[in-house]
Amino acid sequence: MYTEFANDEHRAQAEELLLALGRFAVAFERVCEGMRHAIMLAFQSEGLQHQGLAQVVIGDKTSAELQVLLGALVGELRARTDEADQKAVHALLKEVKELTEARNVVIHSAWSFGQNAAFAELYATAIRPRPKQNRGAVPEIHGMSAQYLRQLTETSNALQIRLQRLQNCIIRDDLKVATELSRAV
Repeated sequence: MYTEFANDEHRAQAEELLLALGRFAVAFERVCEGMRHAIMLAFQSEGLQHQGLAQVVIGDKTSAELQVLLGALVGELRARTDEADQKAVHALLKEVKELTEARNVVIHSAWSFGQNAAFAELYATAIRPRPKQNRGAVPEIHGMSAQYLRQLTETSNALQIRLQRLQNCIIRDDLKVATELSRAV
């Protein structure tokens, strides 16, 4: 008979980790929604009133595609932005990219919870096969803890706030993007 957990303590640690994983997944998707909303506002600020058209463009784009689209659209708002604003948006999108890369490792890995409870905190093993031209399949192995996932969730939450600030800058001419994005979260 197969059992994923060695005992109740092991199960509790794994469930804590899975709860942290779920919270991160939701927080990450909220970052993507923040980018989608900023894109919609950029279209609207330039006169596109047909929301359905904007939704067609945004569609089911991935985080990476949303980053490119948002950066390009903000770059086109040159009458309202300057070089400092562009740099601030670039830095924001770089942070989103780094979070996306961490998310891809977390989500696109095979997970193992080990054979017993950890002493203080369970570290799951996330294994992601990566093909290499001269070596074949090479497993990429990462230790995942609930604390690491909570940190990713906190990063996601901070990015959501900064994306909201960018959205406010897009719809309000009296706000400077660089100033708003540099404020403490």
